[in-house]
Amino acid sequence: MGVTGLAKPNYAAVKRAVRRLHDEFDITAPPVNPVEIARNLGVDVMFAKFGGDFQNISGFYDCEDNAIYVNRDEFPLRQTFTVAHELGHQILHSEWAKSEDYKMLMRDGDYSGNEPHEKEANAFAAHLLVPRFMLDQYWKGSTVESLSKLFAVSVPMIKNRLAYEYGV
Repeated sequence: MGVTGLAKPNYAAVKRAVRRLHDEFDITAPPVNPVEIARNLGVDVMFAKFGGDFQNISGFYDCEDNAIYVNRDEFPLRQTFTVAHELGHQILHSEWAKSEDYKMLMRDGDYSGNEPHEKEANAFAAHLLVPRFMLDQYWKGSTVESLSKLFAVSVPMIKNRLAYEYGV
């Protein structure tokens, strides 16, 4: 398998990495700001215009620059998820991000969302932005719309997190 191979996602490792960040930065209430976390870790976050063939790219992590580049034309909640996703690659997959196997996150589905690294980065973003310990405090009696606003994430993301954590 080598440096780039990952047979299946390791969600336990993802949750541990996210928990360390929440603890390290004393993150106890929503919304979670992935840009601030990235910058505190020494990762630059750049919002740029992606033109031409690259306009469908939501963002990517550049390991040589230690920077996350985000399409400034994406809507803000998508940008938040993209930063968290790419931060997941930086923390979990720094060696893989140097390989030719590394794929840029595409909003139009061109990337392989079933690829184990991508699944881990998606899980990292979900657990970072909407952690279980925060959901436990707020979800009962709340609408998905109010949770979306509270956590500053999309309604579909809240629905996915509620389904994953509570089966609702």
